[in-house]
Amino acid sequence: MTTPCHFNSAQLSFEGSPLDQARCLLRTVKPHGIVAEAPADLPPVLSSLLASPAALGVTKAQLRSFLQTQGIAESTVGGSVTDRICHANSDDPNAPLARYFVIHDTSFKLGAGQDFDPDFINTAAWSGNKLSGLPDGKTHIYITRLGETRTDRTYGTPWRATQFEKPSTRFRGLFLHHELVQPRMGPGTQDFQSPDPGFTPAQYARLALQYVIAGVRRGEWMVPVYHCVLDLGVGDHDDPQHFDLAAWDAALQTTLAGVRAEQAEADVAVIAAAPTAPRARRTRPRKAGRTRTAKKAAPRRKVAVARKPAKKTSAKKKSPAKSPAKPPAKSRKTAAAVKKAGKKTAKTRARKSKKRA
Repeated sequence: MTTPCHFNSAQLSFEGSPLDQARCLLRTVKPHGIVAEAPADLPPVLSSLLASPAALGVTKAQLRSFLQTQGIAESTVGGSVTDRICHANSDDPNAPLARYFVIHDTSFKLGAGQDFDPDFINTAAWSGNKLSGLPDGKTHIYITRLGETRTDRTYGTPWRATQFEKPSTRFRGLFLHHELVQPRMGPGTQDFQSPDPGFTPAQYARLALQYVIAGVRRGEWMVPVYHCVLDLGVGDHDDPQHFDLAAWDAALQTTLAGVRAEQAEADVAVIAAAPTAPRARRTRPRKAGRTRTAKKAAPRRKVAVARKPAKKTSAKKKSPAKSPAKPPAKSRKTAAAVKKAGKKTAKTRARKSKKRA
């Protein structure tokens, strides 16, 4: 048993400055859950970030541009980078935003005949690296040994994943959880044996990116925490095993440089596209002793212009009235047809009169 870090339940915070808290919460974790008593020796990049947590030096626009450049979907890294992270007390708006960035390992026990061969555990051949096979409802983010991530719960979702958080719902949402895939071995049901190095460069790189994402979404750098140290006195965990703070720090430096370079490149493009100012017109200096006097312009004389007499317009001549058009003469065929029809009508009348008689 090692001394736990003191937690102020009323303030929902561990004691001390962010640097002091990290030195306590990142103490080395040994097999069987033994934690070093000495405070952690924080590496330079992490120390500088926690010394001024509000000085991010990274914008959401830069971060989004970096993710797009790298071909990383925001849905795989905790959700939209423009969204806030969750609040404590089950996402109570009056409670503080999540403050702690918890680092776990999955402690997946290898099967019979399997070992820590890097050509096996660090490849897709090992089932532990398959995103689709990772259990649901355990964490916020999974990171495989190939550096691939899966969002189990978004950063906007309050979630408990340690024994420390279980007693009170006020702690739900105070911690963001990250499971690094790691195989384990041991006799019987034990799994205290772990590979050394414990994690791959790809995992450190992606964990560094997750730390930047979480900090930018919060608006301040978060305090990193080892799961085992957090659960001291209330749990029996021993993760993460063989976590290399220096390797993670180097990955943080590389990631931050890459994200910040996105803005630098944008600035250069804007400057290159900016229109150049027109050149000033050069004027010759005047010689001493010579001055030019402006000549007064003579007033213009008004010249009377004779108007031309207006032309008399002649009255319009009346056009002769048109004679009414004569109706068209009936054609010979039409007249003959009418005459013939008249004869038939007369004969018909004569026949009818005979019948009546």
